[in-house]
This record gives sequence, C-alpha cells and structure tokens, in this order.
Amino acid sequence: MHLVAGAAWLVVAGMAIADRRALRPIRRRRSFEEHDAVSIIVPARNEANNIADWVFGARRQRVRDLQIIVVDDDSQDETFAAAVSAAGEDRRVEVVQGSPPPAGWIGKPWAAYLGARRARGTWLLFSDADMRMQPEALPSALQAARVLDADALSATSTLVCGTFWERQIMPVIASVIFSAMPVFAIHDERLPTALLAGGFMLVRAPAYWLAGGHAAVRASIAEDRDLAERFKGFGYRIRMLDGSELIRVRMYRGFGEMWRGWRKNFYEGVRRNRFGAGIAVLGYFAMLVLPVPTLVGAAVARARGPLSRQMRMLAAASAVSVAATVLVRLIRDPAVGIKTTATSVLLTPASGIFAAAVMAASAWRILSGRGQVWKGRRIV
Repeated sequence: MHLVAGAAWLVVAGMAIADRRALRPIRRRRSFEEHDAVSIIVPARNEANNIADWVFGARRQRVRDLQIIVVDDDSQDETFAAAVSAAGEDRRVEVVQGSPPPAGWIGKPWAAYLGARRARGTWLLFSDADMRMQPEALPSALQAARVLDADALSATSTLVCGTFWERQIMPVIASVIFSAMPVFAIHDERLPTALLAGGFMLVRAPAYWLAGGHAAVRASIAEDRDLAERFKGFGYRIRMLDGSELIRVRMYRGFGEMWRGWRKNFYEGVRRNRFGAGIAVLGYFAMLVLPVPTLVGAAVARARGPLSRQMRMLAAASAVSVAATVLVRLIRDPAVGIKTTATSVLLTPASGIFAAAVMAASAWRILSGRGQVWKGRRIV
C-alpha cells in the first residue's frame, strides 16, 4: 500500500506542477466600463448573519451596468429582512422572496434559477452569501473572461479559517479536490474534466440558457460541477483562475459545521458510486494518514538499530509521499490564500482521517435512506 501511495503521490505532484502554470492569478482591473450588463445572483437560505456583508460587497463592484438579485431560499430566519435593509435605496438591488423548491428540485438550484429568470445581464455571476468580494473582483473577472474568450469563468478564493481544525483540514480538502480535478484538465477541451466554483461562477447568459441552466441540474447537490460539465459538453470554453487576492470566503465555522458541510458533498464527488467511495477511503488512508506515522516509526526504529529491507522500502515510499505532500501543498495552498506550515503538514494524518470518515458518513447517509440535511432542510 505504501508503494502504491508513493507512486500515486508522484502523479498528484506532477499534476500540481502542471497546474502551477494553468491556474493563473486574475489580473486586477480597477473597473469595467464596457456597456455589457452584468447580473449578480445569490441564493440565500438562513443567511441572516451573512447576507448584509454580501450585499455591501456586491454593491461596491465597479461595473457600469449592474443588477443584483438576492433570492431568499425559503429561509427560516431573517435573511429577507436583512437583505432588504442592506439594499437600502439602491435600485440596482432586487430582493426576491423565493418559494419552496418544486418536486424534483433541490433548493439552491431552484433559487438560482429563480434569480436567473429575473436577470437582464449579458453576463451572470452566481455567488454564495459567504463570499466577500473586493470592488475589483467582478471587473477583473469580466476582463479575464474577455481576454481568454471564456464562456464561463470561475475563481478560487482565500479560505478564511477561524479555528484550529479549519486551518488544518480546509487546505487539505482543497488540495484533494484539485488533485482529483486538476485545472489543466479543466482547461483542455479534449478532456471531459470540468469544474466551476459555485461561489464565484461567471457565465455568458446565452451559454447558460442554451446549456439548460440550473433547470438541467435541478436535483444535483454538486450543481456547480454538473453545470461545468454541461457547458463543456456543449462546446463552451470554461476557465478556472486564482482569485485569492480578490475574493475571500469562510465556508464553514468550526468543526461541526465543517463536518456537516463536507458530509453533504463528498459522496457526490464520486457520483454516488459505492466502489468509488471505498477506493477514496482507502486512498485517503494510504496517501494522507499512513506516510507521516510510518516515516516517524521508521526513524525511531533506525535509532535503535538497522532497518530490515522491508522497513527500508516502506520508509522510502513514505518519504516520497511526505515530500510530495509538501510540494503539492506549497503549490496548491497559495491559490486558496493559505500559507503552508510545518504543523499543517505534520497533521496531514488527522485531515486524512477526517476525509475518510466524512466520505464514509456521506455515503452512509445516502445508502441508508437518511439523506443529506443542510441548513435545516433535507436536500436529497
């Protein structure tokens, strides 16, 4: 297993090196003066503590013709009132009281679809209420989309981590996602790999509607990935860029919320395939959990005497894995605004245990019929 893990890490490191060129930073542009109308759409469920800051950030975007649509996704808190208050007298902001999702729809795609139907922009930016955008974020992304001739463009964000476990786990999860779906493959029109980050997803309106929009992914928890696959399948050019200097997000607050949030997503990552989930759990243990303890154990054993041939092979494979872990983190972490530390690398086994456990729990929720629950609502 150690040898396989070491070989796998070499492949992952190679993909990270390829992504170093593919995942380019968005070049900062102060404003977007072209006459294209842009509509920003945010589905918001139980986001009373987030939505005001999001609205303030959206209103500050330096775009000449801007429309802002907040869709209250049948919230159980004061999201609607908080959004209306934050909008003030700004006529660019429309706050919509959304309805419960119809049969066959998940709430977020439904709310995004309701917002898209009201949009008049030639560009649509789908966002999340926890995103914090600098005023140059949208104009810079629009200019990048034009330069790259992209029909859909997404950006990474700085991951704001407020607790110890967020700081250890979130960067590892980000590296796992991009290792499974590398950016160079996303950009390659010959490959089916496709991904867009739902918190900052900029799309040409004609491409959105011709590909079916959120109606085509109405029952998907991973609607951003599935939309990206549809765009690419329709022949549209998609691009992923490094937006960490322009966008910030605190996805989850604390261990419990992080657990529940990733639990709803992980099984979707393997497309609800039991075999894929099992391979992922084994892979997390082999590549994330075992190398550091094995290398430490070999070092302790070596201090006591010569190592056996088998132990030397295990130590060598583990050393390759740990070295590749450091390389991948040094390449991947800056794209999400994280500084790689020795502590976070040494605690990689804890992050691996988290990933394996959350994948198992995510699969069990679906296979047992209990379904996934998020923000007070069963979503599937």
